[in-house]
Amino acid sequence: MQGAIFDLDGTLLNSMGLWRHAGEIYLKNLGITAEEGLADTILKMTIRGAAQYLIERYSLPCSVEEAAGGINGVMESAYATVITPKEGAEQLLQALFLRGIPMAVATATDRYLVEIALGRLGLIKYFKGIVTCTEVGVGKRDGADVYEAALKLTGSAKKHTWVFEDSPHAARTASAAGFMVAGVEDDDGKNDIAELQKYCDIFLSSLLPTESVLKKIADFEAKNK
Repeated sequence: MQGAIFDLDGTLLNSMGLWRHAGEIYLKNLGITAEEGLADTILKMTIRGAAQYLIERYSLPCSVEEAAGGINGVMESAYATVITPKEGAEQLLQALFLRGIPMAVATATDRYLVEIALGRLGLIKYFKGIVTCTEVGVGKRDGADVYEAALKLTGSAKKHTWVFEDSPHAARTASAAGFMVAGVEDDDGKNDIAELQKYCDIFLSSLLPTESVLKKIADFEAKNK
């Protein structure tokens, strides 16, 4: 292992439960009742993709930037006050940091929200940098651009760089691009665990204990030299 790239929501943070309802809350604030299943539709999109969908689906009289800002606004106070790290997240980051493993964040969440959350939780110090889907212009479902950009931050060889993801479609993208993938279970995201496991080199039902996570990675690498 030479580098690590971490997704944020559902992988490092207990935030997917709130994200599931962000679109609904935004619409409710506008006096609109969301259709059933909206969360499952927009969770797989970028922020601006979700905003565009809401504008078209509900005939919203606003720009994509305004709708995206509205969705982000629902999450902003939560990132600043109540969202917590997943159990074991900080211990794993600290262990990798002490081993000299360069790390980066690759996420669909906009940068300012990432910085609010990681800054408040004291986790931002572990990372070489942050890359967002908005910045690269491509969502995780459509391409590995965000991972490739994060790889430049870690400076590690792709075949020795691990991507930690809770989403099946993101794990599929990272795996197809040549990264090693560690799937992370997240009940809040309501992801299909069996589908996630299809695209993972290892699967983590928890980030604890730290040594167990590191051993799974080491054992996989030893078998696949």
